[in-house]
Amino acid sequence: MQFKSIIAAIDIDDDLAEGVIRAADSLAQKDGAKLEVVSVWPMLAAAGAGFSAELGGGSAVVNETLMEQHRQGRKESVHLLEAMVSRLASGATPVMLDGEAADEVADYAKKQNADLIVTGSHQRNFWGSLFQGSASMELVREAPCAVFLVTKAFAETLTD
Repeated sequence: MQFKSIIAAIDIDDDLAEGVIRAADSLAQKDGAKLEVVSVWPMLAAAGAGFSAELGGGSAVVNETLMEQHRQGRKESVHLLEAMVSRLASGATPVMLDGEAADEVADYAKKQNADLIVTGSHQRNFWGSLFQGSASMELVREAPCAVFLVTKAFAETLTD
């Protein structure tokens, strides 16, 4: 099978991010595929309870300061993503999405007609997955295409 469109789905703060990009870049170069490195910025969560005329008492309060911090954090993350992609996979396109990671990456892969999603997996045990969740397993369930999971042991084989 030859891949034409590959998406590397990363969390820029995760220790597997570089390994995921390296693995995806290697696959893309082998097949001459288009590579996009995607990260997802979470939606703004409300900062406690308060009163809103539109929503009534007990509604969540999102003030302008919190919104500005969220925008600034996203902007900084976009710069980090661009720098990481430039350093590790110069021919790739960095893309920052907004929302829930598994849903957004799966939707994006479908829109882009991707053949493969490459992402990291920490291979947590049962209890770790139960309490911390598993974004990679959720992505496997939602993905419209094949998914290549990069483990820590595999990522360590990909260093310069």
